[in-house]
Amino acid sequence: MTDFIDVLEQQLVTAHGRPERRRFVAIPWSSPPTQPPQTTPVTPQARVSLAVLNATRITGLARAVADELTSLGYDEPNVVTNDTTNQSRVRTTVYYEPGHRADALGVASCLHIGSERVAPMDADARALADRAVVAVFVGADRAR
Repeated sequence: MTDFIDVLEQQLVTAHGRPERRRFVAIPWSSPPTQPPQTTPVTPQARVSLAVLNATRITGLARAVADELTSLGYDEPNVVTNDTTNQSRVRTTVYYEPGHRADALGVASCLHIGSERVAPMDADARALADRAVVAVFVGADRAR
């Protein structure tokens, strides 16, 4: 294809009597295609029933976390309330029912919580989570 363009250019220069001028033009079909940047999706893959409980005395933390999760594609949590059994939790913890560890890790990742703070649901958390398979107990570390 390049030979054809060179011959055509030479014929045009000869026909018009102008000196040859070399221009380097990028030909769209000859340059490698650019790839879009690789990104990791933060939206959940499947529907997950959630509970978000404020385990502090700081007003609005559970609602703020619930809103953050819904903005990332999760359904509205089944429960957004206060943890009446413990309101002095320092660190946020994500609990999960059997078979839902991957869902809990996804929620934790979206909230920038390390996997060391993801644990199986205990009886107390289960009672407060009201049948949700993943429960986020929001600690004071989420206050800003």
